Amino acid sequence: MKDTHVTGKTVAIRQPAHLLYAAFSDLRNFVERLPEDKKQGIKATQDTIEGTVKGISMGVKIVERTPFSHIRIADFSESGAPPIFPFELNLYFAVRDEQTTDFHMELNAELSFMFKVMIGGKLQEGIDKITEQLAMAAEGKMPVSDFSL
Repeated sequence: MKDTHVTGKTVAIRQPAHLLYAAFSDLRNFVERLPEDKKQGIKATQDTIEGTVKGISMGVKIVERTPFSHIRIADFSESGAPPIFPFELNLYFAVRDEQTTDFHMELNAELSFMFKVMIGGKLQEGIDKITEQLAMAAEGKMPVSDFSL
């Protein structure tokens, strides 16, 4: 899968790599921090999150873990419904020092012509924004409920 590839910016997060990896390795952590009104209709396990966003059913699943350095997430549907667009999101954690981790994300997606026209140019901006927000949340500078795309 590599129709569209986006490499996000690298940010330094003042947290040890093993703590960040542990937080990202359990997808229930993301749902637990959401405000109650945003949790409705979202199901999460350690490996999956599935729900409906603006009328569109979607989900993700962790498909690979390399302890403390890499997590690969892919599109997922418990019902077996085909994804809107197949994708993989790779999260990379690199130890800078004992208390700092360099973090970045890479997105691989298969986008139809229509999706490329609609969102193709905004993917880099979106990945960079999510990276910045995750870094701020990991350092306690922003609550998870303030995430926006």
